[in-house]
Amino acid sequence: MNHHLMKKLFLSSALSIASLAIAPSVFSGPGENAGNTKNECNTQVGPCPITPTKFSAKIYKVALCTSNPMAANQSLDWDGNGCVTVFNNTNGQETGDIFSETGATLNSADITVPSAGTYAFTATLFDKDFKVASHHMVYSSGGGPLNNKRYVSTSSGGAAEGAIGDEEMMTGSFNTFMPQIECTGGWSSTATNMGRSSTTTGYGDFFGDEETFYGRILTSSYEIPTSGSGNISDNPPSAKCDGAAYLLSIVDKDTVVGGDTTGIHLKILAPQGLIQVNQGSGDGVATAFTAHGDSMAVKVIPITSSE
Repeated sequence: MNHHLMKKLFLSSALSIASLAIAPSVFSGPGENAGNTKNECNTQVGPCPITPTKFSAKIYKVALCTSNPMAANQSLDWDGNGCVTVFNNTNGQETGDIFSETGATLNSADITVPSAGTYAFTATLFDKDFKVASHHMVYSSGGGPLNNKRYVSTSSGGAAEGAIGDEEMMTGSFNTFMPQIECTGGWSSTATNMGRSSTTTGYGDFFGDEETFYGRILTSSYEIPTSGSGNISDNPPSAKCDGAAYLLSIVDKDTVVGGDTTGIHLKILAPQGLIQVNQGSGDGVATAFTAHGDSMAVKVIPITSSE
């Protein structure tokens, strides 16, 4: 198993520990035994979706809810859907690199252990902007490295020769979202696409049976954008929602909080495809890395004093 999958982000207080364990969506790809991240590089040229090795996001709120706080054709409503706050920071707090050796820490004053009960949904409000990094060695279609050189991302989106650990984080944005597709027409034209994801395909082992995921791009007033530009079919996608400010992640999964719950364990999905590498023209020289806001989700797992 890729050792990056086991890193934890500790959101700690005196009485409780909440950890953010990264569970990226991954697929087999060339060069993984030689240190490449999980990828879908089925060619030695052009763009290739790869897995982040560094990732940071700004989180505003995590809540457990008894019903969907923003179902299709509905406004965002925390209070009317039985939501209890797990983490809240009105200004948002950066996680820092959640793959780092020491993890990262959020303000313990913003963490609340929820009341006992069963909650059907986990909703997380992220800033639309995130930071991500990775590395890559270009392999031939037959399986061997083309030039035995590894390339790392730079903060400007470039590709530089380097070693694992040298990669720099670049900024990416959730300007649109895969279930949402394009933003023209708001709910009226995209209600079907803005419902739950049809399957768990692309989410690896992050979701179990009957667990699904909703994604919402929101404006600064927490509304669905009604206009946009670009095309989701471009490579890379150029679709952009006007006024995008937040990403709302909603996971449809029962979370049972007991009377002996002393903390929470947050799992975040930072999937393959949040960053892509341009593998160039076939000579093994990577030319650039680009960030792509495709999907991100959070689950909450209660922990007890015995854990």
